[in-house]
Amino acid sequence: MADHLEQHPAATGAELAAACDVGCVSKVLSAMARELGYGLQRGWRWVPCARGTKRRHVRTYTLTHRPAPARQLALPLEQ
Repeated sequence: MADHLEQHPAATGAELAAACDVGCVSKVLSAMARELGYGLQRGWRWVPCARGTKRRHVRTYTLTHRPAPARQLALPLEQ
């Protein structure tokens, strides 16, 4: 999902669900931000609905940064 967000900034949840088969998009986005260390910026975008006669606000997501690579621990294996 991070690759898709990097290539398509300001993607909506529906766009992410259509592009990435991850199950629940909101759970994956939450885990990315809270547990995995990805930076996500949220915003809003107007999209047409009701055959284009009305508009509504839709939440968008943009990837701002990826987590830093994990540092490898120096473990003395020989004694």
